[in-house]
Amino acid sequence: MTEKVHLRAPIKTYNGGWVDVELVVTDNNLVIGKRNIPLKEIEDLEDVEVEGVSCIQIKKEDKVILRLPPNLHQQVFKFIAFNLKADKFAVFFLESATVGGVVSSGAQWEKGYFSVTDEGFWFLSARNQKRIPIENLGSVKTDLRNVGGKQRKVLVLSHVEKSNVVTSLVLCPESTLEMLEGYLQRLFEKHKPAITLSEDEMQILTLIYSGLDFASIENIVGMSTDELNTYYDRLVDSGLAKVVKIRKEIELTPHGVSMVDKISKR
Repeated sequence: MTEKVHLRAPIKTYNGGWVDVELVVTDNNLVIGKRNIPLKEIEDLEDVEVEGVSCIQIKKEDKVILRLPPNLHQQVFKFIAFNLKADKFAVFFLESATVGGVVSSGAQWEKGYFSVTDEGFWFLSARNQKRIPIENLGSVKTDLRNVGGKQRKVLVLSHVEKSNVVTSLVLCPESTLEMLEGYLQRLFEKHKPAITLSEDEMQILTLIYSGLDFASIENIVGMSTDELNTYYDRLVDSGLAKVVKIRKEIELTPHGVSMVDKISKR
């Protein structure tokens, strides 16, 4: 029986340069030029920018970059997100319930799916296909929250977006909730940096998060340039920060932002 074709369109793929091919989307496969990729073998998916152009990157052993006409980009992204290789659970979710500790006024509960891959998790609904990399996950826990006027047990996920700590909530049967919490905790432990910070390092990390530059932090903590450079090197080497200027200025990675969030709650 011939598979239903959902879409057939000219696109470009990238491998050191752009190549014109045809994309065919069927019930079970993506056909990209002469390459056939079963949807259930796609391990993950994300929006990326290549040479200033918005593209879709799919992962199946290697990574394949697709540049679609703008009017088809979201349609194809949504279709793949709902059909890639992942464990998928029917849930209600409140994505970005708080941002930077502030309740999001526009956040609403949605009926959809919570999907988990080896490298990230997804909130999926008709209007929302949001991927959060596991490396951006700060904490996983269950808690009681007011949902529709009743106290309900929910999964509370803190993650980092654009240097802000964001909290999202997932509501589903408690047996599924406990299973998801355990699974995400294992993924989180696997990806988080193995480092114990001293009091000085926690102070420096928090000052960087507040937006202060190297010279200001040097004055506040009363350290020499060489001493502070040593601390910066350790934060970079541990994956909590990355260098953004040759003259030692650094910004926190999602792991670093998550660490500051934990420090602030001590």
